[in-house]
Order: sequence, then C-alpha cells, then structure tokens
Amino acid sequence: PSSLLKNAESEFSSKQQLSNGGEKNAFTSYFNFQHLATALEEDFLDAQRGSTDNRKGWQVSAVSQPTGSSFDDARMTLPQVQTALTAGTVIFNNIGAHIPRLAGPTLACTDALSLPGALNMYVTAKGMRTSAPPHTDRQDVVVIQMEGAKRWRIFTPPTDGEVKPTADPFARGKGDDSLPLHTLLEGKEGRLGTELLMDVVSREGDVLFIPAGFPHTTDTVEETTADKTDSSVNTEYDTSIHLTFNIDTHVWDLDYLNVRNVAMRRNGVRDVLLPSLSSGERNRYVGNVNKLPSDLRSRLMDALPLDFLDLDPRSNPDSVNLVVKRVEELAAEVDNEAATISSESFREALNRVHEYSSKILDIHRDMYLAAIEEGRLRKSETAMTAHLKKDVDGSDSPIVSMTPERIQRLSLFRVRPFFEAIDVAKKDFERWSVSEASIAQSSSSVSSSGSVTTQLDSNWQYTSPLKVGDEVEADLGGAFFAAKVSQVVGNTYNVVFFDGDRSDGLSRDQVKLLTPPKTSDEIDTTGLTPKEIKRLKKKMEKKQRK
Repeated sequence: PSSLLKNAESEFSSKQQLSNGGEKNAFTSYFNFQHLATALEEDFLDAQRGSTDNRKGWQVSAVSQPTGSSFDDARMTLPQVQTALTAGTVIFNNIGAHIPRLAGPTLACTDALSLPGALNMYVTAKGMRTSAPPHTDRQDVVVIQMEGAKRWRIFTPPTDGEVKPTADPFARGKGDDSLPLHTLLEGKEGRLGTELLMDVVSREGDVLFIPAGFPHTTDTVEETTADKTDSSVNTEYDTSIHLTFNIDTHVWDLDYLNVRNVAMRRNGVRDVLLPSLSSGERNRYVGNVNKLPSDLRSRLMDALPLDFLDLDPRSNPDSVNLVVKRVEELAAEVDNEAATISSESFREALNRVHEYSSKILDIHRDMYLAAIEEGRLRKSETAMTAHLKKDVDGSDSPIVSMTPERIQRLSLFRVRPFFEAIDVAKKDFERWSVSEASIAQSSSSVSSSGSVTTQLDSNWQYTSPLKVGDEVEADLGGAFFAAKVSQVVGNTYNVVFFDGDRSDGLSRDQVKLLTPPKTSDEIDTTGLTPKEIKRLKKKMEKKQRK
C-alpha cells in the first residue's frame, strides 16, 4: 500500500485539474450543505464534534444535548451544527443508514465489495488548522470530497509496536493514545519511524483511498505549497464535506487473526497472543500480537480474501482449503499450541465466521434498503401534499409535518431493529465460539480451600458493578460495540469506544461487562487451560493440608 500511495500522489495532482473548474463527475454536488440542512429538518440525526489538538489523541463529544422533554427539544438542529463547526469537525457516523439520499451509494459500495460496510460524513468549516488530529482507523476507507476542499497528509504505519504493544495499530491517535504530528514528520529515523506518503488537497469529486492502520491528518487552512502558486485553484468555499465509505473487515473481525482465535477458543486452547482476561483487556489487536515480528503480525492481521463472503463454502471447498491452510501455517508460526487443533476444527471455525459475517452483511443490506424505501415514500408524500404547502405569499414552505406515523419512521427508530439483529447475531456467534470448558473457566474460580465455585448472578454482565477502566461492550445506536468505561456518574456510565468515539449517560443495561468480577476470597483462573486449573487445584489442596 505504501508504494501505491506514493505513485498515486502524482496522478492525484494531475487529475485535480479536472475538479478545479474542468470536467465534473457523478460525485460533484451529489451531497452538499443544503442537503444536510434538509436532512436535519426531515429527520432525527445525531453527530459528534472532533477535537483539534494535533499533539493529542482524537477525542469526540456530542454536538447537541436535549434541551427539554419534548420530541423537538431532543432533536439536533442546524444552528447547533453550525455552532459546533466553529470548534471542530462535525462527524456523522453511519449516516448512510440514516439519510435516504446516501443509502443508495452505501448499498452500492456494500454490494460491490460483498462486505458489511458503513458510510460516515465529515463536515469542517474553512480555516480549521487541524480538522482531524493524526490517527489510524480500523477500516480501509474510500474518501469522496462532496463540497469544498480538504488537505490530507498520509503516513506509513508506525514501527514502534514492540515499544508500545498496548497500542491498537488500528486506533492509534485516538482516546488516550496520541500521535503528535511533529513526531510523524520526524521521518524514518524518528521515534515512530513513519514516512510522509501523500500531501494532497481533495476537491469536489476527488476520490482518495486510505488503508487501515495508515496515520493521516487533515486541515482546511491552506492548500499545499504547489496550490499556493497555482492561480487556477479555487479556494472559495465555506465548508468542506467529505464522505468515507468504510470497508469494515477488521471491525467485523474478517481477518486471519480472528479465525485463529475462534478456533482456539472453540477448542479450549489458550491464546498466548491475547492479554490476560484478568487484565480486563479484550482487544485482540493489543498486547503480545504486537510483539511478533512485523511480517508475521502483518500477515495475521491481513483481511480474508475479498470474495470470501461471495463464496459458498460447501460448493467451493478448494477456496476454503486455501484459507484454512494459511490460517494453520500462521498459527504454527506463532506457537506450538496450534498443533493440538485439527484442520477440521480450523475449517469449522472458518465456516462459522463465514455464516456469522454473511448474516451481518445481510442485515446491513436490509438496513440500507429500508432507508432507500423511506426516501421514496417521502418523495411520494411530498408530491401528494405539494398543493397544501404554500405560504401566504405563495412560495413553497420547507416545513415538514411530523405526524406520529412519520415520527415512527424517522431513522432513530428505523435503524434500531437492524442493530438489535446485529447484536443477536454477535451473541449467537460468541456463544458458539466459546467451548464448554472455556465457559466454566470464565465463570469459575479456585477458592482458598481449593474448591471450584460458580457464584455469579446468571445476568452478571448487566448487573455487576462497573468501575473506570473496565472493558465492556456498550450500546451505540442499538448495537453493542467494544468500549471502556471512562467515568461513573451516579447510576450512569460514560464510555470510550474502540475507535475513540464517546457516549455519556448510559444506563447499566446499556453496558455489558466482558470479564467476570472476582470475589475477595477467590483466585482468578481466567485464561488457564483445564489442565492448568487442575494443577492449581491440587497445589491449593496440598497447601491446605499443610
């Protein structure tokens, strides 16, 4: 990817002449600020504002908070968005599921790649010195500039993995982690060992691809050095709007590292790459995996073949066998534990990953189709009631009538069943992935008397006390995603998601604890194999007899 990006920079610069007043493409003006204003009027949208300090990790906060108890008091307004733009970039996550006009392109991208994906939108005022601090993403992204312009600087991935194994390579520069711009600019000999690959400005209609794990930062202050001397460059715009089509392979664990881990969990084999569950860390991209040789780590984190979900495992055994063989080879390079797992077990794990991911893909498709259908229905309603929407002076009124029936069709309510279906699929897959022995390990402990006990409430994940730093899954628009508790406020909880996003004021039933809590007289056996538990039990019994 590094060499591809280098070669692409010169092509990108030459093609920009077309978007500086020359030929236009299908993306130009497809979605602009007026479209956003209309969407805010017609729907119930949510957004966050990003931080702008390029020396610290990217933090986000809510654009709006309810001002009262009524429906209208809870809705985000255009003035609130405009106020947020004075302080940073306004981020609309998964906007392709919410705005009908953007659902079609999102579905087209999802179908073209046969991968569950999402569409985000970023709106930035002109003159923002840092619109996004340096960071990496868990997904490959296809960036399309809709309106205005934005400068992008893209770097090679940091090579400090062995120095900082606790950092997720797909979430660098987010939350508590930081990727200061000046350290990225130090070059190959610097602390991070990064190299500047591209320094370009995207304008209306321009398309840019950024692989997962590649640091990038943006601004809307000025153009590149070349642009400053080019009088043909049009710098007249108020806001920059760009869309990112997310290729979510790592978000949905469609990589070799996950298949290996699923097979090991299913067979009750301890995974040396995962942090100890007693540490509370559940992210498989953190910890010992970052201590592996860079080449092996890169191959483990490679995405599964692009056509993986297009294949029917039953009718394409040769393709499945190739993937199984690679997983086995990679697992064997990590340690000898994989030798205890049969090829059939790896194949079973791969088939289950395929089944689960196909469900997630179908749910995404249905969600975007529902948004498209809502758009058609709104157009029909507008046409039928056009003669009623006249102001006193005879001009068309932009006011949208929010009837109870239409309120129930707003994206806030429309997307919820789909995220609930995603959560059910995740739970089913997790339940299958964990062997009976592993379940016993995760909910049991060896007491000081040497006996194995199971004392937790059956619903402990949603009832046990939470504390700052706990690894959890938290509700984000109806679906649960990996997060960490950042603050406990009375009976509510603030969390930071894996990608740096934040959510405040969650109730206990919106936060799922991942690690069973320990009682004071218990010894945690999480992560131990059945043989190790038996050995520990005997040791404790012998100590008790003395």
